[in-house]
Amino acid sequence: MTLVTHTTSQTSERRRVGPDYLNGSAAIGSRDDLLADAGAGTARVIDVAEHGVLPDGQDCTRALKIALAECRGSGAKRLVFPKGRYVFRPEFADELYLFTSNNDEGLKRVAFMLNGLEDLVIDGQGSEFIFHGFISPFVVQNCANIVFENFSVDFERTFHSEGIIVAAHEEGLDVRIPEAFPYKVHNGLLLFMMSEDTGGPLTSVSKGEVCGSGHLLEFDTAKRETAFMARDYFFNGTSCYAAKDLGGRVVRLSVPGLVGKLGNTLVFGPDHRKHPGFVVTHSREVSFERITLHHAGGMGILGQLSHNLRVHRCRVTPSHGRMLSTTADATHFVNCTGFIELTENLFENQKDDATNIHGTYVQVTEILDANEIMVRLMHRQQHGFDFLHAGVEVEFVHGKSMITLGASAVKKAVRINKEFTRVVFDRALPKELVVGDALASIHDYARVTISGNIVRNNRARGMLLNCRGKTVVENNYFHTPGAAILFEGDSFFWFEQGGVRDCVIRKNVFENCLFGVWGKAVIDVKAGILERKESSRYNRNILIENNTFRVFGEQSLLHAYCMDGLTWRDNRVELTTAYPAPTKASPRFDISHCDNVVIDGEPRV
Repeated sequence: MTLVTHTTSQTSERRRVGPDYLNGSAAIGSRDDLLADAGAGTARVIDVAEHGVLPDGQDCTRALKIALAECRGSGAKRLVFPKGRYVFRPEFADELYLFTSNNDEGLKRVAFMLNGLEDLVIDGQGSEFIFHGFISPFVVQNCANIVFENFSVDFERTFHSEGIIVAAHEEGLDVRIPEAFPYKVHNGLLLFMMSEDTGGPLTSVSKGEVCGSGHLLEFDTAKRETAFMARDYFFNGTSCYAAKDLGGRVVRLSVPGLVGKLGNTLVFGPDHRKHPGFVVTHSREVSFERITLHHAGGMGILGQLSHNLRVHRCRVTPSHGRMLSTTADATHFVNCTGFIELTENLFENQKDDATNIHGTYVQVTEILDANEIMVRLMHRQQHGFDFLHAGVEVEFVHGKSMITLGASAVKKAVRINKEFTRVVFDRALPKELVVGDALASIHDYARVTISGNIVRNNRARGMLLNCRGKTVVENNYFHTPGAAILFEGDSFFWFEQGGVRDCVIRKNVFENCLFGVWGKAVIDVKAGILERKESSRYNRNILIENNTFRVFGEQSLLHAYCMDGLTWRDNRVELTTAYPAPTKASPRFDISHCDNVVIDGEPRV
């Protein structure tokens, strides 16, 4: 491991790592390896203007449904939006009750409802798609060979709100709220609104105009990142704050313990994840090309139970000077197969991670017979996530140690409701299985390629890598307040199946990470293992080589817990002065309950 003193805070390295086109130095062209002939020859191209979808400021939602129906009926290969600004409102949108993993279930109004479509390119030709109110932009289900390209997604009024800290007092802070975030103080409570002159209860679908908030976080206005060592303030069960209107759009918040630096930005996070930008479910071969996501009320792109997903040269970034882009992860993938490719993208200022790739555990709640159990989806944002059906192979794991107890195949699964499923297996249950243990599917775990991306200035971590398929992370740039890369998995809180089996992390730049509170090391390898630590080995076979780590003091580069097989070699460390050095030094390598860990050729116990 090479150690070099380096005193610049954010260097020109970011211009050499990640997508060149973000700096205007590369031409942007269409990918030619998927649906290359779409729109050519006899394949029909539909111009949305033919059906009244016009960039004239009027709601395009009803006309869009006609255009999509024409695509289905004619077998058109390309739906084209002449460059312009298109508006979509919820009043006449399609409606469905949607269960979306790691987001909130509910009755949704959907602008682009793609169901059962095949071989279609939606080409925005550089257009802006602007969404108003409580509406989900895109849902893709039971589709194949779908490409989204060349457009941006934004909301006229975001689901989060922001304010500039102008004063501090004993009970909280005074903030000046820009006009972009309408609000009112009613009966001593601060309520954020969709517009200045409307009100009403927040519902999953309706004209409800209250933008509920249950989270506060301070951002450094100048650096456009979370403030140094800022922590979250969560307010469960509330959508407003005790406050006094001081006039001039200045509001005094009465939140005991709330602190912040004058001039910094206080972000009011929404109390829901109801409206992800794109939901892809039970689909295959779906690609995103040169899409810019300025905002979404949840994840940016959520893929679940789908096969072969690609995100290429896309940008998740705020618009109009806002501090926050998406209100949760930029991308998120659950129980996906085939491949997942994230290449040459920009992920910045989202309210959570750049990506999280994982499976789902259900908990055993009853043992009904020698080969029959009742299971429950435990986390409320996993309700309705149906992955158990006849023929599915599963693994049984001990709930508190994550040790595999055995495997079986589902003979029959009967869904009781969104939480409970009765499952019959083709053989007897493992003898050690008890109530409180868990199971997850064994499937074609996706091959993951994460290359040439820039991840910066968001809340929390960079990437959560919890997929058992071959995973390669290379030539990326990370500047995150927490761990840049986190390996996790547990069966008692998030119920996310992890346990990597083959992961390579190489030729990345980790620049001044850990300036916040979300991680123990730049690369953090752990799992929710509460018992049998001496024998449980959840993550396996990780190679970390030829990376550059820029750190501002004695910080941990690697934390490893309950894993087997890790090699660290030929990595470069540079010291910077970008942030105050930690007052308490941490070991560069924090390793416990691990086997076969080798650091620069030296075995570690």
